[in-house]
Amino acid sequence: MKMTNRMAILAAVCTAAACAPAVELTDSTLELPDSYPEAVSADTVTIADISWEKFFPDTVLQRHIRTALEGNHSFLNCIERIKLAENGLRTARLGYWPSVSAGLSAGLERFGEYTMDGVGNATTNTPDLDRSKHIPDPYPDFGLGVSFSWEVDLWGKVTQKKRAALSRWIASREAASFAQSLLVSEIARTYFDLVNLDMKRQITTDAIDFISNSCKLTEDLKDAGEMTQLAVDQFNSRLLELKGELLETENGIASAERSLCMLMGKFPGHVERRNFYELRRMQYLSDTGFPDLLLTRRPDIREAEMELVAAECDLKAARRAFYPGLTIGGSGGFNAFDIGKFFLAPASLAYGIAAGLTAPVFNAGQIRNEYSNAAVRRNIVVNDYKETVIKAYSEVTGLIESNENILKRISVKREEMSTGKKATASANELFRMQFIGYLEVLSADRDYFECCESYVNLEIERMKLQADLYRALGGGGFRQPEAASKAR
Repeated sequence: MKMTNRMAILAAVCTAAACAPAVELTDSTLELPDSYPEAVSADTVTIADISWEKFFPDTVLQRHIRTALEGNHSFLNCIERIKLAENGLRTARLGYWPSVSAGLSAGLERFGEYTMDGVGNATTNTPDLDRSKHIPDPYPDFGLGVSFSWEVDLWGKVTQKKRAALSRWIASREAASFAQSLLVSEIARTYFDLVNLDMKRQITTDAIDFISNSCKLTEDLKDAGEMTQLAVDQFNSRLLELKGELLETENGIASAERSLCMLMGKFPGHVERRNFYELRRMQYLSDTGFPDLLLTRRPDIREAEMELVAAECDLKAARRAFYPGLTIGGSGGFNAFDIGKFFLAPASLAYGIAAGLTAPVFNAGQIRNEYSNAAVRRNIVVNDYKETVIKAYSEVTGLIESNENILKRISVKREEMSTGKKATASANELFRMQFIGYLEVLSADRDYFECCESYVNLEIERMKLQADLYRALGGGGFRQPEAASKAR
């Protein structure tokens, strides 16, 4: 008989499992190239191992980043999402435990005399029965007890749900880590843009002073009859053009300060910063490591990987829904129609326990659809994972190549700027001696002005590339801000 029951259970399991549809699953494996172009040796320390405090040497910038991590509202929302994932994980872990409830009840009911209950109660109250056990009319009912229900995790469905919740909790932390690296990078880039605008304002102011002197010289030469009004007008036109650029730069500085304050979660105001020359002397770490380190260091890839693990667990849990489920339940407590006998044990003690094995039959179509949907969601996550890895590798490759290229461009631009400075001084002197015309002076001045701006732009772009590399290589790792830790 026992063997027959076992065979019946096994047959039910096999039948239910056979209902699971055959779905095509996307291959989740992905191989990366062995190294980046011009990559450094494997012994170097990657940016991912370095905190932003150590990576960015500017202490003023560090203060702004710290303020942003504690006050940026979008980033703080990422911290709150971690708490939601933690609650989901706690809920999944509770699936191992039975559902227990307690209740206290009291009621009064009268049965009609011409009903089954009324007749039955009347015939029960016989003279030979102890009068304390006679059923009163109306009939009071008092109850106090505890009941439980527990679905046994026979096939590991609850375990898979717990693993999925755990993976999503880890993914939420990786999302916060990626958001942190994005915020740090954005703060640094905006800060560098602000320094760039400061330097542009200084260059424009110096150019205005230079042209103003040229204007005075031209007016003196005109008064002496050695220059025409056209030359004076040309210099004045250039002077007005530079003043217009200065006003535009001032507006850009105010806009950049507002953007930086917004990133820090502050109202608009003045933002402290260093000057260009101080920043140019600071050195940044630029070791990159090998591509396989992307899989273990870059938070958006780790997030995608954890989402993939969660999707795999969801698929396994959906498949186990085809298997029979074993549920155990029971209740126990005190029940009586006489309040005086309510806690009389064992006379008023009542209990019951039961177990049931159920398998899906008529709702199998719904379970099949849930399983198919889980498989589709898993394939979508696989594609997202692969896309994230490829985009990350391409981004880092492009940044490394840009970093190498910009260093060469800066070197060339420095030589060009040095030559342009000499040309401007020579043009001004030759113009004073009337060996050349005013157009040559204006041309030399414009070329040198644009060269200086280009050089500053390249230096600032180099600094911004370092911030981008810090983000692209998953720098720093996630650390919960102090303000958020206190709130918890």
